[in-house]
Amino acid sequence: MNVKIIDYSKRSQQFEEYHKSGGTQLNYAGFECFNGVFKFALDGVTDITGLPHSGKTEFALEILFYQSETFGLRHLLYAPDIGSYNEIRRKLLVKYYRRSFRGYENSISNAEVIKATAWIDTYFLVAQKDDPKRPLTPIDLWNFASDYQDKNGSINTCFIDSWKNLFHDMQPFGGREDLYLDYVLSYRNELAEAKCKHFMTIAHPKKMEIMMKDGSKPKRRVPDSDDIKGGSAWNSNGKVIITVDYPDRNKQTVDLYFNKVKPDVLGRANVLFEMLEFDWRKSRYLEVIEGKICYAGEGKEYKERGEFIGFAGINEETPF
Repeated sequence: MNVKIIDYSKRSQQFEEYHKSGGTQLNYAGFECFNGVFKFALDGVTDITGLPHSGKTEFALEILFYQSETFGLRHLLYAPDIGSYNEIRRKLLVKYYRRSFRGYENSISNAEVIKATAWIDTYFLVAQKDDPKRPLTPIDLWNFASDYQDKNGSINTCFIDSWKNLFHDMQPFGGREDLYLDYVLSYRNELAEAKCKHFMTIAHPKKMEIMMKDGSKPKRRVPDSDDIKGGSAWNSNGKVIITVDYPDRNKQTVDLYFNKVKPDVLGRANVLFEMLEFDWRKSRYLEVIEGKICYAGEGKEYKERGEFIGFAGINEETPF
């Protein structure tokens, strides 16, 4: 029987560290607007959804980049949706230097490409199938990330972009996607906790346009956690589920819907309207606080220096 009782005497030191950290292993997520809403759990899972071209991938990479720059976390990227290996590396270089790759004034030089290689290779490992003909399941990928070791240590995060690019065998579940998702997402949650890993996934929603009864133009609706392809199993098994929405193409701001935030030490469900702006020239997100442009981490630094008078995010502390 695959059941055992956890022996606290073997976990006492771990639990003391858990208590000192405030309830889990948490990192600041990069932006002051996230205060009281979202922190990055080292032993957690995050699912990100949204309509096409809403900025899901850019938002995910922004979070991961800050975790590397500030806390030294390492990430495994399995991201066919971004493109080829060259395209993934180009995107990482642009984010690293916050400048254009080629073709513009002050673009990244060949010397700078070489200079950034050690940092990118340390913190962002790009995965692909060893054999393109063989299927790759999400469990295969999570297990690989959990066990991987090299001269720089282990991997902290596994990022999938996107869920549709993996093989999902539903035959053992009678072809039922809901039963398959319940199994595989539960496995993911338990593995994240057991191995102290963070698993982040881009999961596309089903078709979201709703035809009006009078036959007029479809009405746009922002997808929530129940709208992810596969249904409510994502909502019932998810920990942190975020919708990234880009409602106005004439602006660079995005709306963030934190549909679910669990456990409660991470924050709480909330909606952040136009709190982040995407700077396409630097390929990074920013927030504006009291008229000051703040890229990831800068708002916290300015606040600690006393440069902001009244800004405190949503709520600095989550009551328990």
